[in-house]
Amino acid sequence: MQQAQKQMLPEEIADLRKAKRERFMESLKWGHVVMHPLQADASFRRYYRLEGTPSPMLLMEDPPDRPPVPPFVMVEPFIKIAGHLRALGLHAPEVHFKDIPNGLLVLDDFGDDTYTRLFDKGSDPKHLYELAVDVLVHLHKHPQRSAIDLPKYGDDQLVNETMLLLDWYYPKLTGKQPTAEMKDSFAAVWKELFKKFPKDQETLVLRDYHVDNLMLVSGEKGLQGCGLLDFQDALIGQFSYDLMSLLEDARRDVPQALRQHLYDRYMQGMGAGFDRTAFDYSFRVLAAQRHAKVLGIFVRLFVRDGKDRYLQFIPHVHKLFIQSLDNPVLQPLNQWFKDHNIDIRSPLK
Repeated sequence: MQQAQKQMLPEEIADLRKAKRERFMESLKWGHVVMHPLQADASFRRYYRLEGTPSPMLLMEDPPDRPPVPPFVMVEPFIKIAGHLRALGLHAPEVHFKDIPNGLLVLDDFGDDTYTRLFDKGSDPKHLYELAVDVLVHLHKHPQRSAIDLPKYGDDQLVNETMLLLDWYYPKLTGKQPTAEMKDSFAAVWKELFKKFPKDQETLVLRDYHVDNLMLVSGEKGLQGCGLLDFQDALIGQFSYDLMSLLEDARRDVPQALRQHLYDRYMQGMGAGFDRTAFDYSFRVLAAQRHAKVLGIFVRLFVRDGKDRYLQFIPHVHKLFIQSLDNPVLQPLNQWFKDHNIDIRSPLK
């Protein structure tokens, strides 16, 4: 009988991944290349700025053995979606070299000017946000926007994401665990809301379209000046999702006047025949859905993963969630919280 495989220690895993990165770099025959690690985010991906390459490049590492292990290697959808975005005339990084079995890609390096860093340095946000909105208009008006084999961002996944509110945020708020009845009835409310989504407003949805994942690319003009990052989880869903993610950012307050200006700019860009009422409905419902999901994720990052820096964003996301609930289209969700005696409007302590 074979012995069970020894579980590797974290430092052994780190050493193994380091060796794989170095072998990959050596295989490219550039000579001595220095890998400078960049700051990690909430994901398991890691990025390294490469010194000693023919042009500015990054190494992206998304190890296939990291938890949770998906049924495919995550760099594969990144390659696929990046190619689609570039074919549509948008500025996703070009993938120059790949080691798919080990989850390693060499990509264009767009530099350091994320929208977040530029805003923190005092840059006027209006022009940058307008550029990001124009990218979405271009994408949503493109006849090939959905011409990529990706799953639908459908009711089941949307509902499963809202369950993060009950599984993680609700216990932190109340000290209780959700019951099976609560989960079933909560899901039923959301499914009814999703039934009214417009069928003719579907597109590639990047899903994390916000200022941390948008870059101003030096030397580029027009839409090419907006570099796109972190889109490997993209699906086919509603037009409204990415605009909502941008304007109702979980980590940054967008002033109401600017938010309205950008919303109006999108509508104007989509043209006179665009069904604005249907779009606005899906925008409002998906805003509530995303904020519910993110509240659960930020608590989970703290409780499960020990990443306490995400706690600072919870009051802001909670405020956005309550603002969403104030819209009449969310009345069924308000009623659900009332029926279950959940004071969802009280902040987390």
